Amino acid sequence: MATEVEQHVNIHVHDGIGLIQLNRPEKMNAIGALTRKQLGEAIKQAERDDAVRVVVLTGSGRAFCSGADVTEMAGDGGMHGPEDVGNILRNEYMPMLTRLRTMPKPVIAAMNGPAVGIGASYALACDIRIATPEAYLMEAFVNIGLAPDGGVSWLLPRLVGTGIAYEMFFTGKPLSAADAHRLGVINRIVPADKLEAEVRELAAQLVAQPKQAMAAAKRAVNHALESSYEDALEFESYLQEAQAGSQEFIDGVQAFLSRRKK
Repeated sequence: MATEVEQHVNIHVHDGIGLIQLNRPEKMNAIGALTRKQLGEAIKQAERDDAVRVVVLTGSGRAFCSGADVTEMAGDGGMHGPEDVGNILRNEYMPMLTRLRTMPKPVIAAMNGPAVGIGASYALACDIRIATPEAYLMEAFVNIGLAPDGGVSWLLPRLVGTGIAYEMFFTGKPLSAADAHRLGVINRIVPADKLEAEVRELAAQLVAQPKQAMAAAKRAVNHALESSYEDALEFESYLQEAQAGSQEFIDGVQAFLSRRKK
């Protein structure tokens, strides 16, 4: 008799919002092999589903994600070997994190609690972060003798500067929600009992926006992060040329003109 597979990740689509929720509250949503598989499938589904206009990533219980499941890494009587760790990062985490950053849809991290290690990488790979006061970002790799991974060595210095990033990497010291907000890493902080409503309100606003224009904005920012000012100007010209020929632009101009006539 087949055993029922545990559901470590839930995905729910409603009114254009694709909600992906890590569902291991007893483990503070630590990510193990099954979680990685289900999370990868959920992110891929959200990207490909035309009914999903905005993606929300969150956790259940009191954490967003406590990072990789270290007890699983050390299971079966021994540690994962170096090649295992490298292959998991390259073949499983990398496609998921890249997909979050590049999919042509806004991605919101609803940080219901701490985001640690690879959990912080997921939060930072999202486009917008809304957090509770209890949430924090923590790069705890050094505490178990590992280096930063999950793209955080690229993302974090760009968001907080190299000094703070180095301090977090070297000490494992958490970055509180208040400090992350002050630095612009977190967009806003809301009480825990208001987080769901606040995120849903923002997601609903984005669902109503022209989807091609938002996708172009995301492409522009991602391109600009690795280009010169002149290259960014050129890429913007290319994107704007495409948008100027779109139905979204025609509809937007007509709506603007009709409002002015009132």
